[in-house]
Amino acid sequence: MHPSSTSRPRIVPSAYVVLSNWRYLEYSILRIIAGWGRAAGDWEDKLAVCHHVWLQAVIVDRMRRRLEMFPGGKADGAVNVVFERIANVVLMAPTFADAMAGVHDVIGPMMVRAYSDYIASSHPVHDRPTHDLLREIIEIKRQQRTWYDDFRNRHPHRIDSGYSQRIEAELKDINGEAGRLIEPGDKAARFCGAGVDFRMAATPGRVKNWDKAPNIVPLLEVDWNTSVEARRLFFMIGYCWEMGVAEQQLRWIYHADFMPWEFIFAESRHMWDESRHGNSGYSRLKDFGLDFEHFGYSSYGAKGDGLMQPMTPKDVYEAFYGVTQIAETGYFTTKRYCFEDFANHGDDASAEMMQYDIIDETSHVEYGRIWLEEMAKRAGVSEDYRERGIRDRALAQQKSGERVAMTRKILAGEDPAPAKMEDAHGGECVNPGSVAPEELKNPKIHQHYQWLLKELRGQLPFKNPSDAPLRPNLPM
Repeated sequence: MHPSSTSRPRIVPSAYVVLSNWRYLEYSILRIIAGWGRAAGDWEDKLAVCHHVWLQAVIVDRMRRRLEMFPGGKADGAVNVVFERIANVVLMAPTFADAMAGVHDVIGPMMVRAYSDYIASSHPVHDRPTHDLLREIIEIKRQQRTWYDDFRNRHPHRIDSGYSQRIEAELKDINGEAGRLIEPGDKAARFCGAGVDFRMAATPGRVKNWDKAPNIVPLLEVDWNTSVEARRLFFMIGYCWEMGVAEQQLRWIYHADFMPWEFIFAESRHMWDESRHGNSGYSRLKDFGLDFEHFGYSSYGAKGDGLMQPMTPKDVYEAFYGVTQIAETGYFTTKRYCFEDFANHGDDASAEMMQYDIIDETSHVEYGRIWLEEMAKRAGVSEDYRERGIRDRALAQQKSGERVAMTRKILAGEDPAPAKMEDAHGGECVNPGSVAPEELKNPKIHQHYQWLLKELRGQLPFKNPSDAPLRPNLPM
């Protein structure tokens, strides 16, 4: 079925073909985890899928650079279509748990066996760079397996028999051996997911007690200018909720196949950073004994029972633009003065949280500078994103002021309330403070808000909080 003869120049070893096949399969694993990652429910699983996408990006990037070292080597050289069929059947799992079983119980172990066999059978001196690379990958797979074993302990699951049989049927074409020498053939594999109708669920996986707490963010917005305590609580919750950005980015990564690999690599890092920001906020809240029942987590209001349509290149562009040019660029001044406020008034841990976020966000804005023009070109968008960003950030600031003013009027009982407060701006960067005005009059929201402030104040009071300077409204 697969020709043993090849037109490869004699100087190009068979290892080049095998490593190309592995690169394709490892990138397919990245796409499978990204495609299914939003379905993870437990917080530790959300963190894991984001981290594992980044680890897969590291694996693929290392393999690509090694492939380019071969004579005439191509980082994304053609591979046999059999690998596309294998990748697609693993992708088309009935559930998140099945998809993770397909990756970690079937494909992952097969890859580790192939890497171990290659190390054992190839020359340890001549091909030392590949040996070192494969040992590093085996260690990464061990880390991923450690998470998966814990996931299975928390969520016992037997892989769907029909799904398992479909995978095994496709693996027969390579005898279940990822290390076989299989030349590209006449028909090359497309990226994993091409030619199949894979859809993501509209609602990401839910953490326990995600909907128990009232939304206090509008009250934090109202007090933002005058209260350093409100600013501290806002960023703890706001950073925790940034896991919702990472969940959105998993979707972009899957649908950004129209972009070069270098973008996928950068965006995988961007996404992992956002998941860690979420964990920074969550960890800071847990320092005070708080958990999801106290502050909630709704993936920025994502909901619905259906499946989402695939993102178009323009959709990916708009989402990437919104995060890098509005949400991230627009918050630098705010984050810097909050760093100063927290540090100057005795909460070094919260100041450090801001400090490391600013470091990451600087890189993220740079990603926008590097990639937005290229993405616009490929998505058929013609605009000056810098000029648009200036306008949109100004509009977001204006709407923020209008929203706070309206909230204050509602709380004072001055005006009849509209049906719903307006979001700060469009796209996926929806301000989590938007809430039905009648809810603002619910005494439970106010009681809960004051209780949260009291908990933080009682455990780590600010030094001279009344001396903190007045600050402008939130930028969005």
